[in-house]
Amino acid sequence: MKYISSHLQTPKIILMLLIFFISIYCFGSEKIVENRISLNFYQTETSLILQTLADHNQLNLVLQDKINHIQTVKLNNVKWKDALTVITQSAQLHYRIEDNFLIISLPTDPKILQEQLYQQQKGDELKLPLVYSSINISHAEAKAIMEILNEHNLLSDRGKIVIDDRTQKLIIYDIEKNHKKVKELIEQLDQPIPQIHIAAHIVTMSNESADELGIKWAYTKNKSQFLEQLDINNSVANATTTLGFNLAKRANNLLNLELTALEAENQLEIIASPNLLTSHQHTAYIKQGTEIPYEVSNDNNGATAIEFKQAVLGLEVTPRVLTNNQLELDLIITQNTAGRAIKRGDGGEALAINTQEIHTRVLVNNGETLILGGIFEQSQQQNQQAVPGISQIPVIGNFFKYKGKQWQKRELVIFITPQLVY
Repeated sequence: MKYISSHLQTPKIILMLLIFFISIYCFGSEKIVENRISLNFYQTETSLILQTLADHNQLNLVLQDKINHIQTVKLNNVKWKDALTVITQSAQLHYRIEDNFLIISLPTDPKILQEQLYQQQKGDELKLPLVYSSINISHAEAKAIMEILNEHNLLSDRGKIVIDDRTQKLIIYDIEKNHKKVKELIEQLDQPIPQIHIAAHIVTMSNESADELGIKWAYTKNKSQFLEQLDINNSVANATTTLGFNLAKRANNLLNLELTALEAENQLEIIASPNLLTSHQHTAYIKQGTEIPYEVSNDNNGATAIEFKQAVLGLEVTPRVLTNNQLELDLIITQNTAGRAIKRGDGGEALAINTQEIHTRVLVNNGETLILGGIFEQSQQQNQQAVPGISQIPVIGNFFKYKGKQWQKRELVIFITPQLVY
């Protein structure tokens, strides 16, 4: 290992020769962090010392600013990178190594100053003791909160967070000043999830009953079509079901009383009135219908078994609580009805299920009733009227009889009222 000495009185040619000899005996094949060097400079310009260090590792030296700094250095068998750090810090310089360039600059760049301040703070933090605290998690999941805290990088390099699964507590190990930041964020995150009570009424009614309830279906901008309308016709015996989608809103004032009164007058029929309690962004599901049995044969041994298919009206609601006391409802409406029987090759029958589904998203106020309609069923009824006695006489009795067909059209309407529960 070469030993370098320099004085202001030493001719520059001697200094350059010393630098040359160092470059000959440098450990070029070793990594920079593994190189060691000894330096002895007296009242020497920092730029010359840096040039010596650069040549030692066969690096090109780039001085981005004019450096007027003189220092005395005496280092014996130290790591090359440690020597570079000491010399640049003594001159209040910043260095970085890119490829085979050693770049030296004054710390005037805000990014450089910020990095130096950060490194200084990290050094100061290493001297501080670690303390711990525990925080109860009352509403949220402790694991989810811990993941968010780690993403925000609120802890020092030595800090960590541990979950106590038994008590749902977060145990924090870190320097004291970081505990306050962590606790403030936990207070914002550990909030109760809003609960939503969903009251639903599934009824069948005539158009006259809908008018009496004050239902006015929403229209599109051109006022010529419903907001959304899907017409799918399915014929089952003498009944026809049309699934569309109509939307309306109304206040929830006395809705239960109005429905009950209309049912008493045989103007509508309440099929179901379920009440559900769900939470923000959690799905609630309501369905009403039957399971239809059908025979399934086993090709291996010829045995048959009975299986069931659902023919139901389903309503799936996923609420999301917004600001200003509003709720966004993600709705999926399904209407599955029994279709026609299809002959199988073995002589049996397979039952078809007609399936329709509508997916929509609507915005309602808290406590406002959303009305979904557009599912129509048309059925045919046989009516017969006769005059007792005379109608039984052959030939002339036909004049005292009346047979007719009457079509009845009813609409399936769903009332949904979401209400925030605090």
